[in-house]
Amino acid sequence: MTALIGFELQKVWKKGSFLSLMLLLLLVNLFLLWYLNQPGKDEPPLSAYKAVYRDISDMTEQEKLTYILGLKEQAEGLSLVEQVRSLYSQGSQSGDSLAKQLKENNSDLYKKYEKLYRAGDYLIYTDSLTAERTLLDELYDEISAVSGYDDYLASVQKHSSQLGGISIFQSSASEENFGSRNIAKSAADHAGLSAGNILWFPSKGMTMALESPATDLLLLLSVFLFVGQLISEEKGKGLFAVTRSTKRGLWADMGARITAVLIHGGVICLLLYGSNLIYVASTAGLGNLSASLQSLSPYIESSFPLSLAAFLFLCVLAKIGAVFLLGLLLTACALCSSRSFIPPLVGIGFLGLNWILYAFIPSGSRLCLLKQLSYFSMLRTDALFGTYLNLDIMGFPFSRAGCILILLAFLLFIGIAAVLLLFRYSDPLNKTRASWHFHLPFHPHSSLFRHEGYKILIANRALLILLVFAILLGGNAFGKDYTPSAGEQYYQQMMRSLEGHLTPEKENTVKAEQARYDQAFARIEQIDQMAADGSISENAADSMKEPWYSELAFYPWFQQIQTQYERILSDGGVFIYDTGYLYLFGQMDDDFLINLLLLSLCFSFAFANVMAMENNKGLWNLLSASKLGRKRIIRQKWMVCTAACFAITLLPWLFRWASISSFYPMGEILAGIQNLPQYGSFPVNLPLLLFFILAVLSQLAAAGLICAVVLFLSKWRKNYFQTLFLDLFVLAVPLVLAQMGISIMKWFSLWPLYGWTGLIGNMQI
Repeated sequence: MTALIGFELQKVWKKGSFLSLMLLLLLVNLFLLWYLNQPGKDEPPLSAYKAVYRDISDMTEQEKLTYILGLKEQAEGLSLVEQVRSLYSQGSQSGDSLAKQLKENNSDLYKKYEKLYRAGDYLIYTDSLTAERTLLDELYDEISAVSGYDDYLASVQKHSSQLGGISIFQSSASEENFGSRNIAKSAADHAGLSAGNILWFPSKGMTMALESPATDLLLLLSVFLFVGQLISEEKGKGLFAVTRSTKRGLWADMGARITAVLIHGGVICLLLYGSNLIYVASTAGLGNLSASLQSLSPYIESSFPLSLAAFLFLCVLAKIGAVFLLGLLLTACALCSSRSFIPPLVGIGFLGLNWILYAFIPSGSRLCLLKQLSYFSMLRTDALFGTYLNLDIMGFPFSRAGCILILLAFLLFIGIAAVLLLFRYSDPLNKTRASWHFHLPFHPHSSLFRHEGYKILIANRALLILLVFAILLGGNAFGKDYTPSAGEQYYQQMMRSLEGHLTPEKENTVKAEQARYDQAFARIEQIDQMAADGSISENAADSMKEPWYSELAFYPWFQQIQTQYERILSDGGVFIYDTGYLYLFGQMDDDFLINLLLLSLCFSFAFANVMAMENNKGLWNLLSASKLGRKRIIRQKWMVCTAACFAITLLPWLFRWASISSFYPMGEILAGIQNLPQYGSFPVNLPLLLFFILAVLSQLAAAGLICAVVLFLSKWRKNYFQTLFLDLFVLAVPLVLAQMGISIMKWFSLWPLYGWTGLIGNMQI
């Protein structure tokens, strides 16, 4: 049996293409783990968490709390000093007044840290004061929760005892409900816990390694690939009829296949999550694995008396079981169906349905039980063992972890039995199923273009890949929050009323608004002078200035209007509400780099096999001798792929236009591009419509070049995986490196051609 299991594993694992895919999954996992956890502008780097753990590793719990509290107070004091100095540096009376008031209200804190701020040597873990304060606020919240663990346990028992004291006045036990039973069960579950092995350290590393949806997605994808290679391909070649008649028989054969699915899931799970742990240990730090699970604030409510090492073991073990369940489902579908696309389709449908249950059912809903027992709840093993939740089943509380583990064991038993029975009683040659299969007949095309389109888009499944990336591009566009701020709403209202050529009425509107702001500044200056002369107190002056400061709230946006007004007076032109165009052309929130990366990945995966399709089956010699000839066939392939590339490239424009215009109207489409302040130095004053068409054409040209590179490499290498590797290396890697922060790599890609509208306004590299 062991030899048979090894044979089943070797059939798949020894394939170079499969190993290449698994290596690709590993690299993608590490990239996504890195990319999705990149710190923002004012967020601490991962190395800061590791440095904190190193500094506190020899401290007692009380010393840790004192240390973090002291650093937090220091960061707050330094932030106060920085804010006061920033207000003074504005050189305005309003800024000076606010700085003075802030300084007086926090005089002790300001005096304590002003000298340290001037010295400049105050950053310990980050390179900016804002990031330092963000880090320390986060760590203080964590250690405050963990240091109060004894109080948390006492509160759980207190609620239970209070309930017991109240319940003696109840007339009968029948009046008990889920809430009262849940409180009593919570007290019983937490009764044996204590703060004896609490050793706090930052939780960033552990949560980052375990709470990775991308890793789970890649893990599930590996199961799809393995079952497809192990079952579907062999069945498609008609080899099941042979294996059923072997010496060991069908039970041993199918048992070996089931075990191979389990081993594969376990190995890939260990590989992916092991790589997560290694990466996290080298960046954010893992901490002390012998400490209690409740040492980390995200897991403080857990009722399991586990060490972090045991917690990791149970999380991975339960996740292997959940992955094995999906493998059994795919295996059963592969045995039932004669079409290779049925198992992936059923698997995607199963995951999609469970995702809907998990993501969209509210926690307080009557259907919450379906949410908590869904497959994705089963897959979130960190929440399973790291949090505490009881399910309401007929008014009685049952542990979510216990219910899910029992359900998982039951489904695994049913799945194994179903696979064995299906293999035993299935028709190996699929003769009895031929009558009910739906067939889509292939009709010969009179057009070579249509024929090649069918081969590439349908037979080669490029259409499916194009649809997936179309959804990603749409999600990237519609997922952005374009909601205008209050100041932007003021600017929009003013500019929409002024849009067009300057008229006396519009000029009077601008002058009236300017007079209103001038009056506010004059009144503030007058009040400051009264306070300086001693006519009124500082508090009275502040109260008097508050309404005038409110009048100036939108002055920064009025300055943009004033800029357009002064340009029109000096150079001519028209008023134009520019925010929507600035978003559309990439001057604001530039996502051209992400879109270009998605398009490069899309075309690489969809068309890497186009020129290799005939080569795999040795058909090029036959096609070369046909009436149409090899060159014309290649030309038609290129035309099909280019047309598909152009269609996908236009989608981001449509998506972004729809998303942006719903918040920021874009009028005056025939006005010159130089009316937009960011494009005032553009050499030719093209109409906005023509400028937009030029931008679209340049992106279509970039897409055409990407398509040409993919097809050239496909024709050269004549192998899908080699072509895909080279495509990703040439087209995607520079963009990924640019996204990772190596900005100069943009210039080694097609980004200057694709995103030049966002480039020329600010000339950032």
